[in-house]
Amino acid sequence: MKERQALADVTGSRYRMAKKTGKSVILGGFCKSTGYNRKYAITILQNAGKTQLRRIDGKTVKVKITAKTHRKRVYKHYYGEDVETAVLTIWRFLGGICGKRLIPMIRENLEALFADKGLNLSLEAKTKTAEISRCTVERMLRGERKRCKTKGTCATKPGTLLKQQIPVRTFWHWDDKKPGFTEVDTVSHDGGYAEGEFAYTLSLTDVALCWSEFRALRNKARKWTLEQFEDIRTSFPVPLKGIDSDNGSEFINWHLKGWCETNEINFTRGRQYHKNDNAYVEQKNGDIVRKTVGYGRFEGDNALSALSAVYMVMNPLYNFFYPNLKCVNKIQVGQRTRRVYEKEAKTPYRRVMESPDVSEDLKQRLADKKNSLNIISLQRALDSALEHLDRLVQHSPGSVDCPKAHG
Repeated sequence: MKERQALADVTGSRYRMAKKTGKSVILGGFCKSTGYNRKYAITILQNAGKTQLRRIDGKTVKVKITAKTHRKRVYKHYYGEDVETAVLTIWRFLGGICGKRLIPMIRENLEALFADKGLNLSLEAKTKTAEISRCTVERMLRGERKRCKTKGTCATKPGTLLKQQIPVRTFWHWDDKKPGFTEVDTVSHDGGYAEGEFAYTLSLTDVALCWSEFRALRNKARKWTLEQFEDIRTSFPVPLKGIDSDNGSEFINWHLKGWCETNEINFTRGRQYHKNDNAYVEQKNGDIVRKTVGYGRFEGDNALSALSAVYMVMNPLYNFFYPNLKCVNKIQVGQRTRRVYEKEAKTPYRRVMESPDVSEDLKQRLADKKNSLNIISLQRALDSALEHLDRLVQHSPGSVDCPKAHG
């Protein structure tokens, strides 16, 4: 190695002074003598034998450049510990959502978040937190994403009636870009022990607006399902135009079919054993319902009231303040399909306000409701309702408690 370094010092000065053709000849001979790769040899010869002025002990001296004289560049962190602490605090408070959704939530609610004394956020970090990027947030959250993954049971039993009367939805029946066309499903809260009576969640999602409504059901009886459908219809921000369900008996019945005909709602169903036909509502079941209330067993009047209290707060919180990303296209790349998402995450409320198919009266009514809400108050109310619900959870024998993310 010492001989190679000495040869590089001698050859380096000749190499730097030579012309292009001469450099090629010198480089070839140097590579044969040392066995170096040509690209690596070029780097060696360009720096070998050079001197550099350095300030050492208050004196300016010439130092010969070697591998040891290269100083490692030290970068000063722009976002300090105060910014990282603020981001982690907000992330935990808002339920542990991803960086793509967290960034627009922080920017839209920056004043409310830093004005709340309960979060103890540093005001010095406010300016930098407002301009932080998604990639930086993801790096800060990398060590905080350990979660327990659990699976629930499917309690959907196919309905045997009205299969011919209720048509299977196909792509030409609906215009998914128009507000009012929705998908509906139920989520069971049996705690892994599907015997006896236990509560359900009725989920309804607008395909175009991503607006979701959740209601607690005592069981899957048609009476309770129809009652909650009527409550959703009267509180939904746009008129319901279509409902698409799976083949469960709680939907495929005369009661719901007659209710849809009375209210001039197009009623369709998906194919059997193809749950991706209802992909929008299935996604909400896992991303919102399961992550919020978990997989415990809820039975009895107290648990039903507690679950209803959770959804009473959760519905406005998610629809007015929590943004989401929507898949706008699918591109076939070889044997794989690549999904293309929106460039910016939007809240369902913003989608309603930007939709040209929603009347100005409905938009003004929704804007007035938005102004009366506060994200901090709603989030604290949700945490309080979830704590009360957790105390009423009944676990099946042999089940294991698992932490869940509220959001």
